[in-house]
Amino acid sequence: MSPGRIHRRREADGKLRAMDTVLITGGTGHLGRDLVSRLKGPYRIRVVARSAGSDPDVEWLRGDLATGEGIADALVGTQTLIHAATLSPAARRGYFVPKDLWTSPSEVDREGTSRLLDLAAAAGVGHILYVSIVGIDRPRVPYLRRKLEAEYLVRQGPIPWSIARATQFHWLLDRMFGKMARLPMVPLPDLQLESVDTTDFADYLVESVGQGPAGRLDDFGGPEVLTFSEAFDQWRHIRDGSVRTMRVPLPAAATNAAAAMSLSDPSSRHGTITWAEWLRTHTAE
Repeated sequence: MSPGRIHRRREADGKLRAMDTVLITGGTGHLGRDLVSRLKGPYRIRVVARSAGSDPDVEWLRGDLATGEGIADALVGTQTLIHAATLSPAARRGYFVPKDLWTSPSEVDREGTSRLLDLAAAAGVGHILYVSIVGIDRPRVPYLRRKLEAEYLVRQGPIPWSIARATQFHWLLDRMFGKMARLPMVPLPDLQLESVDTTDFADYLVESVGQGPAGRLDDFGGPEVLTFSEAFDQWRHIRDGSVRTMRVPLPAAATNAAAAMSLSDPSSRHGTITWAEWLRTHTAE
């Protein structure tokens, strides 16, 4: 099918049709795997990644957003593109280091997104759904600036778009707490958290895929707001009861800034799986 015919079909009602092709970047990650399991069947699913997976119901294509290798071929015949790939060194390691406060790689989130948009437009993709983060309008760390830059590229790009922001994921909080628990004493700052399960967010994204391009979607948050101490106490009770903790007060400006980046507003959509429920059904990260 030619790019023009793809665009005309999408312009008719803006909705994806059964057995159309959905390409997912970041399809081997936590959220990506949840998306694949929900979308395969109704749609043809492609995942572009540096290493192929084993699911026979998925078309695995080797590609690298950081270099552009394989991306153009993966986009041929794609109607909807879910861009969930990102590069956060802090998330990978489960903790921050001083370097994270002044720099973050841009080859995936900025340059990779720019290249992806150009190639997707050339392939006639009719909808890009970009996965982003709640509270990044005033980014305090470089990684969040990379995500905001990617949002801007999507908004200004040539493809009809949707942007979906979520609060932090349960799995990432679990990984962070696991690293912190290795310390002789775990500091507990006066912060609030609103973590969410990737399966809840994946259901929301699948709904958005079916609806077609819709611009900025409602933010997606977790089912509850916990203090950092409450969240860690629940983690400690379920994962490791021997960890010692110490409360660390923070300036009001710091707690307010953190809340703006980690909490959704009242109009947001919300998941249903709580932090404690998730911990009881998942092994440690």
